[in-house]
Amino acid sequence: MASRSDGTEISHADALAAWGNVAYAELKAIARTYNEVVSDAQLSEVLQKETTITTDMPRQNWIGSVLEIAAQRAADEGEPPLTSLCVRPDGTIGPGYAGAPKSAMASAASDIEVRAAEDRLLCYKEFATDLPPSGGTPTLTPQVEIQRRDQTDGAWLRRLIERGVLTVADRVPFQNHLEVAALFGRTYRSHQSAIIRLDEFTEIWFPKMYQNGDWDNSLSSDGNVITMRHVPGGKYGAVMETKPIRQYVITFGHIGPSRPRYYRFLGVFEGAPHLSDSSKWVNQRVSDTVLFDGEGGFSFEATRTRPVQDDQTAEAADPDPQVMAAAQEQLDQEIFAVDDQLGTAKSRGSYQAVFAKRVKNNYGWECAVTGIRTKAFLVASHIVPWSEAKEIRLDPSNGICLSTFVDRAFDAGYLSITPEGRTAVRWEKVQGDPILKSELSRIDGVELKRPSSDPPDPAKLARRIELGY
Repeated sequence: MASRSDGTEISHADALAAWGNVAYAELKAIARTYNEVVSDAQLSEVLQKETTITTDMPRQNWIGSVLEIAAQRAADEGEPPLTSLCVRPDGTIGPGYAGAPKSAMASAASDIEVRAAEDRLLCYKEFATDLPPSGGTPTLTPQVEIQRRDQTDGAWLRRLIERGVLTVADRVPFQNHLEVAALFGRTYRSHQSAIIRLDEFTEIWFPKMYQNGDWDNSLSSDGNVITMRHVPGGKYGAVMETKPIRQYVITFGHIGPSRPRYYRFLGVFEGAPHLSDSSKWVNQRVSDTVLFDGEGGFSFEATRTRPVQDDQTAEAADPDPQVMAAAQEQLDQEIFAVDDQLGTAKSRGSYQAVFAKRVKNNYGWECAVTGIRTKAFLVASHIVPWSEAKEIRLDPSNGICLSTFVDRAFDAGYLSITPEGRTAVRWEKVQGDPILKSELSRIDGVELKRPSSDPPDPAKLARRIELGY
């Protein structure tokens, strides 16, 4: 039996209906990212969290019925088969997919995994915001692709080397270090180390992207930051205290913990010493593409990718009156989440305008650090950046009214604000600019002005620091 968060029971049919509605929306959200999928285990957790309706029934006894509801709705709307995006933990689509409701556009391939791959491409073409210029290709899940490769024939790897380029969006799975090493002209009988050094400045890195006995590595939601922490009691805790952070790492993350595990190119990352310390290393992505020739040659263009989170730029954008009205209604109802599709540059300014008005009103249109009151020099700065948490993008307790100079220092990492609400300049980052030092000294150690309502949430201030900003 299913039950609500207050303990009251709910009928199985009503629970399925509620979960089905959320599943439909969640699968459409998944479809906005090219080659993204979700496991039925992950989806079941989301459904219960979003609806606050939980069950102790085994997942396999109810998730199929939920997917049936979502599939029927997509078919009724004339949309691609959204349930092709939900796979089992081992990456396979599952036999039930063959009989699920589908619109006329669905694939008719006899191989069910190929059929699901072709249907997923239809979903991406309809909804994805990052579809490649080529239009994309039907892609098996990494686990299925590895299972279907002829392990005695390296034709797929030779084709990749001949192509000579790999991007994050390709999501090509690698079974081991040896396959990755071959791209860069390195041959080993076996290889277990987390690092392969390519030159004085560049290494291949194989981090485990799940918690294990030694490391707890995390990838930011936009894929632009890897934060590396050692686990207390692990074997490598002294590494961060005795060795410098690496400069460039061509990163192939070990994806898990469900099996079969595999490696996937996550991008080229650069160590960020100003955001790192003896407890964590922060690595920022500088390229989502690497080139290679299979003979030792490689290259990448190091241009730091920055998410759309610049509050000043967003406030300068022309707002859409209709989007603003919807955002205001949402804020009045204390619904703070903004979907990624709505968070594009086109509508980002509209949501920022509504957010900024509330935050600036709370502070009496005065910078919380300097006291500046001229409106042209004020901005509503997000604490947890826009790109990091879509569920609190409109939350006024996630904002502070700052002057444009203070906001830029905050956004660029020169200034942090402690959970207690006091500024702290990161002096180690300020080099060779005496005027900047003088100006920053004026805002160091300042206690924030208290707003009339929605004060900065200490947990959000702590979260920003944890994220490495």
